[in-house]
Amino acid sequence: MALTKNRKLQEILEKGQSGVGLSKEECKYLLTFNESTPESSLTRAVANDFTRKRLHNAGVIIGQIGIDIGPCVGGCKFCVFAEQHTKFERFTISDEELVSKIQDLSEYGDLYGLFLMTMHIYEKEMLLHMIDIAKKTISPTTQLWINVGDTDYETAVELKKAGVRGAYHVCRLREGIDTNLRPEDRLQTMRNMLDAGLEIYTCCEPIGPEHSIEEIVNNFFIGIDMGCIQHACMRRVAVKGTPFEGYGHITELRLAQLCSVLSLTAPQVEGFKFMSIHEPNQAGFISGANLITAESGGNPRDTKKDTKENRGWTMGRCRKMLWESGFTSLRLGDESHIPLTLDYLENTDSI
Repeated sequence: MALTKNRKLQEILEKGQSGVGLSKEECKYLLTFNESTPESSLTRAVANDFTRKRLHNAGVIIGQIGIDIGPCVGGCKFCVFAEQHTKFERFTISDEELVSKIQDLSEYGDLYGLFLMTMHIYEKEMLLHMIDIAKKTISPTTQLWINVGDTDYETAVELKKAGVRGAYHVCRLREGIDTNLRPEDRLQTMRNMLDAGLEIYTCCEPIGPEHSIEEIVNNFFIGIDMGCIQHACMRRVAVKGTPFEGYGHITELRLAQLCSVLSLTAPQVEGFKFMSIHEPNQAGFISGANLITAESGGNPRDTKKDTKENRGWTMGRCRKMLWESGFTSLRLGDESHIPLTLDYLENTDSI
């Protein structure tokens, strides 16, 4: 490599590039550099190169539909649905609206996976009903996933039998302090889902300027130690009307730096597939991220009832972001690839 005179930095990046993963101490060292330094730029470049070679320069688009919104007992201070400050009333989308939203996301058959998202407490029968509708509507090349609250093992088994491939679940930064939820319950849910045969997709979130490097790195390793095959970094959005409204947020470049370090660390997990950055930004997609999310329906970071009208990214915008970032194909849920070209963008109404 010999791109730096910093011997320690070079050795860590070479180790990360080998795919064996980094230690907590090595991650912390990389994150001591300011995001605008040459050391950070080099880390991001190495992570970008590593991800593209490992995953054949393929990008991944997933979709998420918030099917159930309203006052939530989770009480997350950064979420618009927390019961102590929300302005939302309970609402569940209709069967017809769910089908319409899925068809919108799936129009061109290039959606890798679809998440159905609920509040922390959800009605199991309602969710199973929505899963059944989704199974009948999605493309054969789209996997079905869920994003729900804490769940026992027996329910996780039912969800698996219903056709769910995996679940998004996290133990957030300062869980139990900035939320009403117990870290041990969040972790137990992840274990329940894994024991039931579900794949787990996780994230270090929601990252704010007050979080220390140690907190962030320790959170990285929750997903790594559990063997999660998808990981991510998400910055906290200072949403108006929440207790964190005036707390500010980290820069997109710092988020990309965090993503790059995690990108060089998480592949030590056997079968690791994807690295996501949220909300999407181009710096992240040249720093190790390769997965982007289109969102519809309820969104914890949005004051609109349907995030598609505001913060949520459309499929076309996602395709264009991946193409602009240099990805040359899209990976589908059956692990096949389709070329991502300018002609493809034009044919899918993405430009």
